Amino acid sequence: MSDSLPFTVRTAAITTRTKRRATDISGARLGRAMLSYLAVMMAIITLAPFRFAAVPVHGLTQLWTWSDIVMNVVMFVPIGFLFQLTRPSGSLAKWWQVLLVAAALSGCIETAQLFEAERYSSLLDVLTNAIGAAVGAVLYAFVLKRMDGDNAVRTLALELPLMGLVYLLVPLMWLIGLASDGGSRTWLVLLVAAFAGGVLGTVHAAYLAPVRGIGRPWLLVAALLWFVVAMLPSAIRDRSILLAGATLTVGVAWLRSIATARARAVSGNRRFELATLRLVLPLFAAYLALSSLWPLDGADIVWHGTGALFEIGDAVSSTRIFLSLEHVAAFTLVGYIIAEFHGRESLRYRDIAQRVIGWGAGISMLLEATRGWHPQYGASLLMLILTIGASAFGGLLYQLQRDHVRALLTRRQPRGIRITSR
Repeated sequence: MSDSLPFTVRTAAITTRTKRRATDISGARLGRAMLSYLAVMMAIITLAPFRFAAVPVHGLTQLWTWSDIVMNVVMFVPIGFLFQLTRPSGSLAKWWQVLLVAAALSGCIETAQLFEAERYSSLLDVLTNAIGAAVGAVLYAFVLKRMDGDNAVRTLALELPLMGLVYLLVPLMWLIGLASDGGSRTWLVLLVAAFAGGVLGTVHAAYLAPVRGIGRPWLLVAALLWFVVAMLPSAIRDRSILLAGATLTVGVAWLRSIATARARAVSGNRRFELATLRLVLPLFAAYLALSSLWPLDGADIVWHGTGALFEIGDAVSSTRIFLSLEHVAAFTLVGYIIAEFHGRESLRYRDIAQRVIGWGAGISMLLEATRGWHPQYGASLLMLILTIGASAFGGLLYQLQRDHVRALLTRRQPRGIRITSR
């Protein structure tokens, strides 16, 4: 910068760059944490039941179906979208760069599947996964342009507490469908779909419509797109559930947007996070209770439990693993929600960690004690530990989100400063 610039102008410019770097760092931490969570979930889903051999047990397969292709593409769309959210402002990766990163991730998974008898590896899977991630990157660029640059970061979700829940709901929806294996339990996704619709509707009416002028038709598109990404991979063959879930998500989002807009017009308040959570929380609580104890057709007369995840002698199938993983994933949202209620004013995670862990442990112990009477599950000490850890991680994700919001709020572009020479 030229020495002829006034000192105050040079100082303001340096301060602006410092704040911009701070937001890039906090945003990258948040995006990477969310992306890592999604990648780990995806790896577990695609590698279960983890019966690996020392040498490859089969070669590459050339068999495929249209449902497999659709599933492979859709599941990697969030990977590409979230990968772009980890990038500093103004330096998005090219779509082909995202494609290469996704191909590397998919290639690692497909290579591992060579050593597992119950899984099959395919180069077509790598290609379709990479295409899905590229679609996610292109979709992010489209939304970014629609929402006008830097302001999009705030409304794209990782910086709004409510929308962070919508991201976490995606792998949970995958797991509900996979764990239910086409049975009646799959209909539990409707509770989660309504939960997500309520959140999307509130965000639209409170932030997107008044600030960016985005109309409700775009809300319907966003709600439907979210449901497709969240539900299609695990329920692609069940048209009735897909139709019911899509209708419910879009309908609740529409109604909640109207209600929030009216409330905002009356009160002028734009902060609807806690009010919305109180409204939709019963839906998530009902899902958590029902999913933990499904099927509800009987109970043992003797309480039983184990220190391991499964009782000795149980057949550990992919479905059983998905059931356990779904329960753990649900508690990630539990921790996030608890942190939202208790961590709005906290500066450090350790200030709310005790509450997050305490509430998470209490809810988990209550469910495990009840599952001890269930003929299919039984109480599990390891499950208790995993769910408490998931709650703590969910709370940490919320705190990372809060840190990024603070960095955004302290970032101010100098206005009204005219750069002149002396």
